[in-house]
Amino acid sequence: MNLVHVKQLVKDTRGANMVEYIIMVGLIAIIAMAGFRFFGTQINQKINQQGNTVDSVTGAEQTH
Repeated sequence: MNLVHVKQLVKDTRGANMVEYIIMVGLIAIIAMAGFRFFGTQINQKINQQGNTVDSVTGAEQTH
């Protein structure tokens, strides 16, 4: 490769947007995984509490 080809490659930005999107999606995925890991047990406990509440309501209606 000569200097002209190198200059053309440096000026070529056709794939730059795709790379930026890939980096952004990767960062969002990492942040989401960290959030799920940090809040996962708390969310799971809340879901189980709501499920138990629904079960108790459903059980109360079945006895009447």
